[in-house]
Amino acid sequence: MEEMARLGDIALKLEKYRSYIASALSWVIFGMLFGSLITLGSSLILLGFFDYRIFWILVAIAGVAGGFIYGKFLKMMPEDREIRRRWKIGSIFLFIPFIASYSVIPSIVHVSELYYNTIWYPSLGFGLLLAGLYAERAKEYPVRSATYGGLLIVLTSPVIIPISKLPMSFNVIMGSGLLCVSLMILIYFAVFVYVFFRAQRVIYA
Repeated sequence: MEEMARLGDIALKLEKYRSYIASALSWVIFGMLFGSLITLGSSLILLGFFDYRIFWILVAIAGVAGGFIYGKFLKMMPEDREIRRRWKIGSIFLFIPFIASYSVIPSIVHVSELYYNTIWYPSLGFGLLLAGLYAERAKEYPVRSATYGGLLIVLTSPVIIPISKLPMSFNVIMGSGLLCVSLMILIYFAVFVYVFFRAQRVIYA
């Protein structure tokens, strides 16, 4: 009986470990895809090949590709219908700040090109935070990575404020967008490292 209990404990630890690893990989997948494609878009604009609409095309490609690849990883994970149900609903909260930032606010007040090129960053932070607070609030949830990642992005978003005081130019607009991309990649990497080492603690605790 004692041996069976040990095997059961190991099985539970392995299942939790796999859940942590899947969560950690999501930050690598989406961070690399969105970071590289947005940087690609900025490079093309700076080289004079495309206008700002290229961002929406590349963001859509990154979202579809990231969702497809991460979906393959999820199929290898133990299925938890409750967690997946909560994330399906939570994903709606992820898009609410983007809708407000790009549709509602510009229809009320005049906004600049700098606004359009940087507002996605705090929108991402608030979206992740709202989605995480809903989907990850259960006590049995493995790790609240979306909540932590969203909070870090929100806390670093005020870096945009002093940039908005600079004389507006093409370089300032493009540079501010690239600054947001670099911050996003750094935060995604930090969350990945945090979740990865939490996974190791599950096995070796």
